[in-house]
Formats: sequence, C-alpha cells, structure tokens
Amino acid sequence: MSGALSGSRPNIVLIVLDDLGYGDLSRYGSPVGTPRMDAVGRAGMTFRQACSGAPICTPSRAALMTGRYAQRVGLPQVLWPEEDRGLPEFEHTVAEAMRAAGYATGIFGKWHLGDPRLTGNPWDARPRFLPSAHGFDHFCGIPYSNDQGWGDRQRLPLYRGDAVAVDDVNTEQGQERLAGEYTDAAIAFIRRSVARQRPFFAYVPHSSVHQPFHVPEETGGADGRYPDVIREADRQVGRLLDELRALELVESTLVIITSDNGPWFEGSTGGLRGRKTDPFEGGLRVPFMVRWPGRVPVGENRYPISFVDLLPTLIDLAGAPAPPSDRPIDGISIAPALAGEPMPRGRTLYYFGDLEEGPTGEVDPDWMWNVSAARQDRWKLLWPATVWPDLGREMLFDLDTDPAESTDVAAAHPLIRDSLAQRARIFNDEILRNRAAAIERTRRHRGGG
Repeated sequence: MSGALSGSRPNIVLIVLDDLGYGDLSRYGSPVGTPRMDAVGRAGMTFRQACSGAPICTPSRAALMTGRYAQRVGLPQVLWPEEDRGLPEFEHTVAEAMRAAGYATGIFGKWHLGDPRLTGNPWDARPRFLPSAHGFDHFCGIPYSNDQGWGDRQRLPLYRGDAVAVDDVNTEQGQERLAGEYTDAAIAFIRRSVARQRPFFAYVPHSSVHQPFHVPEETGGADGRYPDVIREADRQVGRLLDELRALELVESTLVIITSDNGPWFEGSTGGLRGRKTDPFEGGLRVPFMVRWPGRVPVGENRYPISFVDLLPTLIDLAGAPAPPSDRPIDGISIAPALAGEPMPRGRTLYYFGDLEEGPTGEVDPDWMWNVSAARQDRWKLLWPATVWPDLGREMLFDLDTDPAESTDVAAAHPLIRDSLAQRARIFNDEILRNRAAAIERTRRHRGGG
C-alpha cells in the first residue's frame, strides 16, 4: 500500500447508482444540480477515466464483487427473476474479504447477483444466492432490478436480512420509498457498527436512477422525470454523508460514489459515444469520486481504472487477506492513485458489450462472452473483426484526443492496432476455453439444491 494511505484502516462506504451516466452529475457537466455528490469529488479525487465492470448491471456487479471479469464468474448477462443461476460460492467477494479483516458488512439496495426465490414455493428457494452467503452480515434491498417484477402481479420483494419483509414494493408508493429505505437501513447499520466499535463496509447500490422513475414528495418534483430522480438520489446520498458527519466519522471513512454502467434511454454520457449495453465509452465510462480527508488528496485523476480494481484496492486499504491463489484476479490496487502517486503504464483492460449502438432491450448472449474492445493507456481498440465480421474492421481510437471515439486511427498506428488485437484474441480464447466451467459454477451448490 502507498505510504500516504498506510497506518489506519478506514470505514468504507461504497455508493453505486444504477444507470447513472458519465454526464449526469454537475461535477461532470450536468445542468442538474447534484451538490451532495459533487461535494465528495470536490473534497477528494475525481476520476475522469473510470469504467464500470460491464455496460449492463449483473456483470458489472459481478466484476465489482470479485475483482474478476464477469465472464470468468459465469455471469456476463443480466439475471432475471427465478433464474436458477447466481454468484457462485466458488467466488471470493469483497464482502468476504472485509469480514475476514474484522469489518461489519452490509448491503443496502439492489443485489442482482441471483434471485434467492424466497417468495414462492419453499422447495424452490435458493438461499445460496442471498448476500449473506457471500460475506454480507446485513441486507436490506431488492434481489433484482426495479423493473423486473415477476408473475401476474409483477412482484418485487423487499428483503431484510434473509427474509422477505415486504412481499411487493412494485407500486408507485413502494418505488418512491425505496431509496429512503436503503438509506435508513444503511444509517442504522453504521450506528450499530460504531456502537460495537467495529469498522464497517457499507455497500449501497441504489436501484435509482434505473427506470421506472418514481420520487417522493420531499424531492419536490413530479414522478416520471429523470432530473427529479437524480435529485432524489443526491438527497439520499446527502443524508448518508450527514450521518457520517454527525457521528464524527468523516476523517475515518473512505467514501466512493460511482455508477454500474452508462445511461439507458435517458441520461447523459457527457458527449461520449454509445450508451448502456455498448462497449463504447458512453456505455462504460462512469463517474467515480473518492473522499478520505487527509489521505486522498483533492484533485483529478485520468488513469484508466475499472470496477475489477475495487476488490484488490479495498483489500489493500483494509489489510484484508488476499483472495485464494487458485484463480486469476483481473484488477489491481489503485491505492497509489488514491494517494496521488503514479500508476504503472502498459496495463490492458478488456471490455465486453453489444456493438449495435443505442439502448436495446435484448443483448445477444454470445456477444457478451466475446471481447469487443481492449484498452491500453490512451489507446482503445474496437475488436469486432473475428466475432462480428459483418460489423466491419477493427478500429483504433486515441482516447486522449478523441474521447468520443469518432476517428479511426488504425491506419496511422498499425503496430498498436495489431498488438492490441493480439492481446484481445489471446484473452478471448482464454475466456471461451473456460466458458462451460464458469457457467456450471453459477448453478452448482456444494450442498445440493
């Protein structure tokens, strides 16, 4: 760990908005005021080239939890209610690492890594998909997206711990109150942790600003307007930040605010190409702000980071045990970057996504198993040639001068293009060789059932 960050293990609050675009916070150029979230960036570090784990939600969360690309985990696509797959017990999550280091762990919001199915026939239940089976001591939230209710009534259950607390929150009032429910539960968890003198890891994956849009009266806006949903998310983040201040925890708490992928039908990419589902920057690049007063310096950082970096970074900061050595970890610790120190150059990041641009309801499963882009430093290669030959040639972009990915410079830099294409091909082959085993782990249960 960087010397500037060593010596004290922080509490950790990780806030992940759902479908919040790169340009949806005023800190990143939005006309919609988001003063509470912006304050985290102003008092800490604002990353300008952070990418989520995937351009869609389940795989992005799988990468965040495990430090591994979702294809290695076996979850490259969105999971649906009652699906008999989920986060494998084989995976070592950031919550398990934090708990092993003595942290209290809690998740307050959208899980979306497997439906426990505790609302129907008890014989169909899958408790191995509960957050408690993956390192979390406390859970208040929903098992999948707020637009994924199932059955004739499109039921959306709210869990508290390992039990269903509310059978269905898929109503106007229920959806309006979700963000507040998450915040209330997170605040109660933090208070309990402080009373027990335990460091805490609070993971707060809000279901907003994902459609459908609902906001309570306190926000002062009408239901169904995207700016109001953003303002409500900002208000709820502010409540959590206020609690940290009231408990005198600001100096001892690392706060991260980000999003699981780019915007869907509404929302701003900040001028970047593509949207949710796309491997272009608009589908992947997200706000990412970090505050830890006195430890993380105030400033901006343009080093390319990814959600796979969160697990190794938080393990580093918490002094937690390393993951088992029997699996590759794709992320690296960005603790040096958080300390304002340089990071190594030459690292390659791989992206997966749908190369048919624009918001779509369906994504071809095979597309999400194959590398669609690779990035090294300033260079990003769109790599459709061997997987989607009908979509054209490989394209190389210089993201330093062309963040909108508008000009193909492959002809001017053939060696860079060929080098990245070869890396993509080798990594793609590795992923596909292990595809069947990865899928099988998402269904397997050590104890059967």
